[in-house]
Amino acid sequence: MIPVTGSLNERVVVDLGMQFLRNESDQILSVLESLYFPKLENLAMITKPAHEIEIKVPYGDIDWLGHVNNAKYLTYFETARAELMFRTFGKEEGKKWLDVIIARAEIDFRAAAMWNDVLIVKVRPVSIGNSSWTYEYEIELLEGKHGRGKLIAQGKTVQVAYDYKLKKSVPIPSSFRKLLINQIEETRDN
Repeated sequence: MIPVTGSLNERVVVDLGMQFLRNESDQILSVLESLYFPKLENLAMITKPAHEIEIKVPYGDIDWLGHVNNAKYLTYFETARAELMFRTFGKEEGKKWLDVIIARAEIDFRAAAMWNDVLIVKVRPVSIGNSSWTYEYEIELLEGKHGRGKLIAQGKTVQVAYDYKLKKSVPIPSSFRKLLINQIEETRDN
């Protein structure tokens, strides 16, 4: 309870306001979303993903307003990226694996995702350097309380091939480089 000082009329106004907040939280969330998350049309950037996953937002991923906590989007990116990397590079016993670190992660939030929303997380590689490459992500609302097809977030991560014993970056091995270049070519927008 918020301590209130002032006249009886002021206390009644505050009490009515608090009651309104408790009873009308869905309406308030809707108004806040329209103010802070305006509808953005035609922002989709990934038309040909290298990989995509479907995630139903669990209760543990939401904040006190019912939105997905902003840190969880990085976990969604990580899940899609890990699946893509395992599929692309393989992870079989006796096979050399590419060790990586994430050097950079960025997210542009476009709309709020909510508990029980079904999201599609898309990922594709977009550029490659000597020891690093960039993945691009898009999260779209597949099905939810507030509609479907809405762009939720976009982002990028930079992965660096890394030698943990030497504690330094290393060139991307040629076999992995070829796989990444093929994916970049296959998923490039025309």
